[in-house]
Amino acid sequence: MKERSPRPSAPGLLAAAAALSLLPALSWPALGPRYGGQLAVGTAALPATLEPAASGPGAVVLTQVHEPLLDVGGAGFPHPALAEGWSVAAGGREWSVRLREGLRFHDGAPVTAADAVRSLRRFLRGGTTAAAGLAAALEGGREYATGATDQVAGLTAADPRHVVLRFVAPRALPLAPLASLAASVTSTAGAGAGAFVPAAPVPGRKLALTGFNGHFGGRPYLDGLAIVPAGPTPGAAAEVRSGRIDLVPGPPGVSALAGTLLLVLDPSRAPFTDPKVREAVGAAIDRAEMVRHLVPGGDPAPSLVVPALLPPLGAPASPAAPTVSVSGSVRLAVDRSVAPPVSQRVVAHLTALGLDVSVSPLPGTEARAARAEARLLMLVPEVPEAALALRELLALAPSAPEAEAALDAADSEMDVDRRRRQLHRAEQALRDRDCLVPLASVPVSFTVRPGVHGARVDTAGRLILEDAWREP
Repeated sequence: MKERSPRPSAPGLLAAAAALSLLPALSWPALGPRYGGQLAVGTAALPATLEPAASGPGAVVLTQVHEPLLDVGGAGFPHPALAEGWSVAAGGREWSVRLREGLRFHDGAPVTAADAVRSLRRFLRGGTTAAAGLAAALEGGREYATGATDQVAGLTAADPRHVVLRFVAPRALPLAPLASLAASVTSTAGAGAGAFVPAAPVPGRKLALTGFNGHFGGRPYLDGLAIVPAGPTPGAAAEVRSGRIDLVPGPPGVSALAGTLLLVLDPSRAPFTDPKVREAVGAAIDRAEMVRHLVPGGDPAPSLVVPALLPPLGAPASPAAPTVSVSGSVRLAVDRSVAPPVSQRVVAHLTALGLDVSVSPLPGTEARAARAEARLLMLVPEVPEAALALRELLALAPSAPEAEAALDAADSEMDVDRRRRQLHRAEQALRDRDCLVPLASVPVSFTVRPGVHGARVDTAGRLILEDAWREP
């Protein structure tokens, strides 16, 4: 959530600091934020393009550069971002989203409803789960997304500040897909409206960002960011300790419990064609031990989605001990964002069960699509809302008609409690076939150098730095 009080002016902060400098017992954190300085931020890879995208190695950069119309808070409800509010009419079928007044892109162009419509049209053809959900719900959305037409009857700019979305039928939380990073609003030249402006790129080595004076939340405290390649390795952590890098992926530091460590078993491939073998695999992995030793701040997966999105109904039942003999050779495609000690522990459990496992480390999107008997994935939902997160999981399941029916019912259910029951039905139906095996709820974390304050990770696992500041 990015709604907050306006930041104090730089002169005001300097005056306060000068007055309080006579009080030696107070530290800089006690005095509060200050303007100025730069942070070096490590990321797995620099993005090949700054066009909005839902995920990928450049997500750290894209989060700083772009803004969607809305954010989604911890309970899954939309909050304002570029939009300051919205209203509903036509019995819940028509929603009017109102832009903040005076918004500007990084290139100086005004942010208008026409820009938002053009950006959302790009999003509808992006192929993500949230985009597909929005396309299916909007009048004419399916036809536009598939390329059958170049018009979207349900998406228009009523005037320079109002975007109107008309839905086929009333639905619960219809605006949630607009919080996808891939739905961020850009200018006709491709400029963003986020807290930081891209400056001088050094291909493959560094990307400089400067604070944006025109950001709707106020100018960031920092003058800028230097984005450098650095993955979550012991070497990168040492560079944080040395002061060369200020933030890098990995614990300890700022975090949010935003991801699910998921083992996906293909029921069309031996030995997982046998339901009892799939059940045995789920029972063989000691989740509690793995979380205790290898996932600081994690949770032993009471659900396929993190508890903040769908609070569990009760303590999960302990899986029964394996009762069948398991053998065979399997390929395990491993998402590279899964920490190596964690994937090694999973392989050890599968080997102890009797399987001969070969491992193929792959980038996240390739690991999801891999044709392998098993896949070990880190799923951080595109939008932190339970129904959309379960839709992403549904796409990984080979066939789950009961789950799909429950999600369809949840989409049209306006009562919060009844909707939550449908979401629990969908989650349980996805788990019942033992093809999607949740192993842990995992925090998305960043190590932060001492003296850096105000950095946070939101419920979508995104690093937010617009309120970050550093001590002199």
